[in-house]
Amino acid sequence: MAAIGQIRKHSGLLIVIIGIALAAFVLGDFLKPSRSSQRLYIGEVAGEEISSIDFNTEVEERLETTRNQRQQERLSPQDIFQVKQSVWTQMVEEIVLGKEYDKLGISVTSDELSDQILGAQPHQFVRQSFTNPNTGAYDPEMVKSFLQNLNSADPDMKKRYLTLEAMVKDDHRKNKFQNLLTKAYYVPEQFAEFDWNQKNASAEIRYVASKYSSISDSAVDVTDNELMTYYNDHLYQYEQDETRAIEYVIFEVQPSSDDRKEIASQVNQFYKEFKDITEIATFVNSVSDDRYDSTYKKESDLSVRIAAEMMESPIGTMVGPYVENETYHITKLINRQERPDSIMMSQILISYATAPAAAGINDRTKEVAETLLDSLLKVLNKNPGKFEDIALNFSDYPTVEEDKGEIGWVIDGQQGFNNFFVAGMDLKVNDLDEMETALGYHIIKATEKTDPIEKVRIATITRAIEPSSETFQQVYIEASEFAGENNTEAKFNVAVEEDGLNKRTSDRISEMSNRLAGIENGRQVIRWSFFESTTIGKVSPVFEDEKKYIVAVLTQIREKGVMPFDEVKEQIKPLVINQKKADMLIDQINNLGTTDLNQIASRLNESVDSTNIKFTSRNIPGFGSEYELIGKIFTLEPGVNSGPIKGNNAVFVVQVDEVTLPDTPANYTVNASMLERRFSSRITGNSYLKVLKDQVEIVDNRLLYY
Repeated sequence: MAAIGQIRKHSGLLIVIIGIALAAFVLGDFLKPSRSSQRLYIGEVAGEEISSIDFNTEVEERLETTRNQRQQERLSPQDIFQVKQSVWTQMVEEIVLGKEYDKLGISVTSDELSDQILGAQPHQFVRQSFTNPNTGAYDPEMVKSFLQNLNSADPDMKKRYLTLEAMVKDDHRKNKFQNLLTKAYYVPEQFAEFDWNQKNASAEIRYVASKYSSISDSAVDVTDNELMTYYNDHLYQYEQDETRAIEYVIFEVQPSSDDRKEIASQVNQFYKEFKDITEIATFVNSVSDDRYDSTYKKESDLSVRIAAEMMESPIGTMVGPYVENETYHITKLINRQERPDSIMMSQILISYATAPAAAGINDRTKEVAETLLDSLLKVLNKNPGKFEDIALNFSDYPTVEEDKGEIGWVIDGQQGFNNFFVAGMDLKVNDLDEMETALGYHIIKATEKTDPIEKVRIATITRAIEPSSETFQQVYIEASEFAGENNTEAKFNVAVEEDGLNKRTSDRISEMSNRLAGIENGRQVIRWSFFESTTIGKVSPVFEDEKKYIVAVLTQIREKGVMPFDEVKEQIKPLVINQKKADMLIDQINNLGTTDLNQIASRLNESVDSTNIKFTSRNIPGFGSEYELIGKIFTLEPGVNSGPIKGNNAVFVVQVDEVTLPDTPANYTVNASMLERRFSSRITGNSYLKVLKDQVEIVDNRLLYY
């Protein structure tokens, strides 16, 4: 209904957009990437194609699962994108790992699979999927009962189980593979000893350091040839992936003053009709953005704006129209009751084959179920203390062996259980009643109740203050004119300045990026920037994003490989300056004609500092990261001056006073085990997957699809 409402509100705009789309279709490929040919597959891994149909099917199933888990009808563009990325990664990894499994002969037998599902230690996926809804604990009886009735189960439920089974099988096979990798790693005693000494050896040092900042940058001349030499010697540091840079402007669609007047007029009319309407739910559902909520609410559940008035006023009182968060509200007090906030309840389920949600539980007819229900009620009315025994012997609820018929505390308005609460409200503690649900007949008992408190049932009409289709159309035309009249980067920038628009910049966008500042669905703009037909300086068509229109210009294309010298020249310059400063300081120290630290410090106007460091240390206090310097320190003989050593931030002269070796343990088994566990943790963290992926050719056509 919400989607239809949105279409209806913007029908005028829709006609404009359809017209433009038809024109674009006639004129040619307006927004499609000009790849050499469209593919029927979204990717190829080691010669094995990933079908776009299979990919989309898996994505739709994953999206449906996500919506159900979150209890949301609509997922955000970011959520949808992440699901697609997750499916892609999974499919690539399945192919890559599958080929490794085949090489090694790794498989899962039917007995192993059965043990993973029905064994004493079932797989975590099974434990998560078959839990008691009341306790949240794994229930093995639910698994057995489900499998016994699998052939008669709902097709969707059966499909979900088969998916679960496949996941268990894949994960078990992966665990076997990871165990092979882990067990292949062995740490000899000599290596464990070497690692032990490295980690625990320490050195008492004294040093003099002269920072590069002690020499002004202006005192150092750097030529382009020197910068180029550094660049060529460090090309590996300037590797980059293919990226794009864009600039863009956003045209916000805001409600006009006419829109606000029109919505206010509609809401005032609703208020008048709402006063005397008798079909409350029908009326609210027909005019409100939010559906009617019939549950009772305590004062703390209500908006502060209406709480006091709803709790103190007579039935029929109306508040509004008032505006909160750009939304009109009209609230009407429908009823007031003293009712508990929660009820502790138990149940006995008597199901039958034709009950809507009880397929496969048993083959009992409805008539037989009614007879059994009456018989059990007679027994319980005479002897209520037998409730637990009867539940264990007769209830069809799958968790009865564990919970013995106890539902637990049911909260007023609790989704999925509110019908139990309503049925239990009129019961005295330990009284019985019967009710029917989609599962069959229930004998219910209220075993405890919280004290009654005052609650109210209200009806609320909401109407968001939104721009009309005419306003959308006007802003769209404005954005279209901007894109059409300013079709070069130069014109784009001039128009932005003249119109006082807020220009945004996004640099180094990767092909599979998804986010742009200020835009919920930035993916559409990013895809456009990577189309082969999109050249530097090209201005985009108008993109729509909720209540925004976007126009972008491509400002830079960075190809995969080494970054051009001109692009990194300014980054290199301070590094080369520091190199030359280091050479100057080294020459200065060498020309002092002394190796005495105190004399060197005096002549450099520095101080002699001391510290204790370990081989595994990262920093020299006050000088930041100095890995290479620390490594060299542990090669020095005690009492011998090191001479000047070039560091990251200074030139150092070091003297080791004492090296302390660690105590020798009885054996190095513990250290060897720790190193093996560290390796194992990297294996379980899937670090090996990157290596396997790098060894196969992967053709990625995702840009063509999303």
